[in-house]
Amino acid sequence: MTKKNLLLSVLSGLLLAASWYIKPFALLILVAIVPLLLVEKSVEGLKDAKKKMTLYASITFLIWNSLTIWWIYKATLFGAIFAVLGNSFLMLFTFYLYFWLRRKSNFRISNYTLIIWWLAFEFAYLRTEISFPWLYFGNTFSTMPSLIQWYEYTGTLGGTLLILFVNISLSKILIAFKESKNNKHTVYQTIATILIPAFLFTYSWFVYSNYEEKGEAVEVVVVQPNIDPYHEKFDGLSDREQLDKILDLAAKKITPETRMVVAPETAITEYMWENNMENAMSSMVIHDFLSNWENLSMLIGASTRRIYRYDETPSPTARTFSDTAIYYDRYNTGLMYDSAKIQIHHKSKLVVGVEMMPYPEYLKFLESISVDLGGTVGSLGTQEIPSVFEFGNIMAAPVICYESVYGEYVTEYVHGGANMLSIITNDGWWGNTPGYKQHLSFASLRAIETRRAIARSANTGISCFVNQRGEILQPTEWWTPDVISDKVHLNTETTFYTKYGDWLGRAAGIFSLLLMVYGVTLVLRGWRVSLKKRR
Repeated sequence: MTKKNLLLSVLSGLLLAASWYIKPFALLILVAIVPLLLVEKSVEGLKDAKKKMTLYASITFLIWNSLTIWWIYKATLFGAIFAVLGNSFLMLFTFYLYFWLRRKSNFRISNYTLIIWWLAFEFAYLRTEISFPWLYFGNTFSTMPSLIQWYEYTGTLGGTLLILFVNISLSKILIAFKESKNNKHTVYQTIATILIPAFLFTYSWFVYSNYEEKGEAVEVVVVQPNIDPYHEKFDGLSDREQLDKILDLAAKKITPETRMVVAPETAITEYMWENNMENAMSSMVIHDFLSNWENLSMLIGASTRRIYRYDETPSPTARTFSDTAIYYDRYNTGLMYDSAKIQIHHKSKLVVGVEMMPYPEYLKFLESISVDLGGTVGSLGTQEIPSVFEFGNIMAAPVICYESVYGEYVTEYVHGGANMLSIITNDGWWGNTPGYKQHLSFASLRAIETRRAIARSANTGISCFVNQRGEILQPTEWWTPDVISDKVHLNTETTFYTKYGDWLGRAAGIFSLLLMVYGVTLVLRGWRVSLKKRR
């Protein structure tokens, strides 16, 4: 290792981490990978280039992941270590594939194949049961919604494409300048590197400045009860005391025009059996509360269970009562109460190691080592198609916590008719760290991608409203009980991204397979040449 390359690798890691912390620093992501790409250029001709590049890239990705998602240790040290090492390894593997193929090929634009590999990685990783897509490049701009209004066409993968393009182009320009190769190609590359982001950001600012909310406006109340998840929620305050605190806060803002109250994830701590939901204590208390107002509903999180009938096939996550053949599932659930019915949605994007063990049909034996956050150990049940809650003209998507990290998944709610999003969460597990702030900013991405306004209720964290252009409104203070009210516009129009989802990822997946075939062909050709020489 050389001191210069070591410093450049560290610099890339620090720049990547810095882009996640302070709002203006998000733009650092446009140059953050340049130092690592300069390292790549310096080692590409060496005999042990692959070994050296693996080491340098490892340093970059470990620094980035460690400095950005360290806060996970507040809930689980093992989970934090696993997330940092696992994410870093997958990023390293993706970069290695790019470096391996680029050294074997000699076409001019081989540097830009990193875009294909990385987009394919982000797209594929989203669809695994071990995914933790927190540090996707395109998420970096979540704190600057005025610059990413074009995400309604591309989703966050469009941001990833732009970031990689600018970084790769800048590295090539710097190398050309150093080697005195200032030809026409370099000039055109410089112009493109300036004009493309300038056009996208200017277009975005114009849209952001002139966007008008679409759809009829309804009044919504959001509650932040601020119940300590470690010392009050599951072994301190009683189920009734917690529910009364939420309802008392809501009553302060409800008016005759209010149509919905939104309360946080697992706000109802009573274990409710879905087979007998109406007779649960919490259901009766909420129905009694709603009877005080006309035309009012309540969207709230709960922990529920469902017993399987004898003629039903239990899911891979189902468990049994001791010494019986009766199967049941546990769920992290969103409920919608009104005077006529109770609607149910089961959280389906679960946190690995906390709410689920991946691939439970094969790894069910590992459930005993999962982290206990909230009195439930082992994998929770899910549902295939997200539910949309209907109340009058409101079609609300009950997005539960971690589900809000998955852009294309959220569009499934819109396909189901959602004209607004509600995000219910409990971000108190991570303490007063960057974690809950990063999670909040992702709501802006979902609002832009779908052009759906959001009512966000956090037990502890930041509750707020997010309008259709991704602007955060009325954010509450950390660790403070509060209640807020605002008009939410119900949009029924469909964006390009909602219709076509992660189309950039699908295209990159196809091209990455072609690159892989091309790489294998080069390897086989090299073996044939080597065999001929030996003969």
